[in-house]
Amino acid sequence: PRATVAIEDRRFYEHGGVDVEGIARALWEDVRAGEVVQGGSTITQQLVRNLYIGRERTIERKVKEACLAIKLDRSRTKDRILADYINLVPYGNLAYGIEAAAQTYFSRHARDLTLPQAALLAGLPQAPTDYDPFASPDRARVRRNQVLAAMLGNGAISREQYDWASTRGLNLEPGRL
Repeated sequence: PRATVAIEDRRFYEHGGVDVEGIARALWEDVRAGEVVQGGSTITQQLVRNLYIGRERTIERKVKEACLAIKLDRSRTKDRILADYINLVPYGNLAYGIEAAAQTYFSRHARDLTLPQAALLAGLPQAPTDYDPFASPDRARVRRNQVLAAMLGNGAISREQYDWASTRGLNLEPGRL
């Protein structure tokens, strides 16, 4: 959960379902780059999108998503929202939810993941195909290290933990279907 918050929504515990500061930051980065390079959606908004709305790209959908995210944030605890998100989101290779992902990539239960393994999985939902560790291990390692850097940046891990975890191999152990 700490890895997911660090990379997906670092202000998760501070906003009410919609992060205006995050949206402004993402918009600024997109304008500077001349293309969409950052998303401004919170974990709560992503959960709403996955549960209720779908992925069409319209202003109406974004407004509806924001309103539902605020309502969801008011009706559930942050830990419940985070757990629901982690247990629903696609991690690639037909793995939906963290337990399925842990079994798919490491043949172990999610509760038994190491720091580097958890960071790898936390980085997958943004682009599961692009960061697929089976097909693109170098990209997956770079993304994992971005997650670890985000965790270091928000104080979720120490410099020593970062240094150790960022130098590990992927150590994939594909699950058996």
